[in-house]
Amino acid sequence: MLDIGDGADGPVLFISDLHLGPDRPDLQTLFHAFCAGPARQARALFILGDLFDYWIHPAQAREPAYAAPLGDLAALAGHGVAVYLLVGNRDFPLSSAFLRRYGVTLIPDPTALRLGVSHVLLTHGDLLCSNDHRYQRFRRMIRHPLTRFLLRPLPYPWLRRLAQGLRRGSQREVARKPITITDAHPDAIAAALQGASPFASPLAPYHLLIHGHTHRPQWEEITPGRQHRLVLGAWEAAGAFYGYWDGAEAMKLVFFHGGEDSST
Repeated sequence: MLDIGDGADGPVLFISDLHLGPDRPDLQTLFHAFCAGPARQARALFILGDLFDYWIHPAQAREPAYAAPLGDLAALAGHGVAVYLLVGNRDFPLSSAFLRRYGVTLIPDPTALRLGVSHVLLTHGDLLCSNDHRYQRFRRMIRHPLTRFLLRPLPYPWLRRLAQGLRRGSQREVARKPITITDAHPDAIAAALQGASPFASPLAPYHLLIHGHTHRPQWEEITPGRQHRLVLGAWEAAGAFYGYWDGAEAMKLVFFHGGEDSST
């Protein structure tokens, strides 16, 4: 459980699903502008998974497309911004020891957060897609310690080809599935807010659920006047949505496009 306090020392920001990689230099430029702008004014930044389009080996950090955003995070941490990262389905092999080199703190999925007087649940979001049984089986298999043990000794070029093949297969499969399968299920959302396993913590039930993964940004009232859900969108060339909280008002969803931000 994390406790962020009352917001007196600057805003707290939440982002997800950046999908940074060599094929998207536009997103790298947008992220650099975000780190030099809104994030630099924050006291904490939470990245809720899929910082990279895929991550399978520390050797990626030597490539410019990955070294640059890691350098941006290190600069933020050096400026005094607390940077937290919760892994997603594309970058779950990122380790605590590796991220510490850049001043980033790895947090578990899910994480309970006290934000002022609010009890907040942070998760990447794929656990909420409970109707996608095929994906949930794959998730358990690929993250199993035995699978990780068998893949770890493979050379980086082999792992890169494997990751790229899995990404192409995943994109084809998601394109074939209806929204009712790939979106967060209402029953899973309600259970998470109540603190059902694996979302249990002393802070449950929660006032607010924040997640990404589904790429459908929105602010939603779940229980009138008591419980809400904030969904962070995927980053695109036109801009990106991020969560903003400064302690003075309710959480809001803000759109960043490299210039002046706008809130919804």
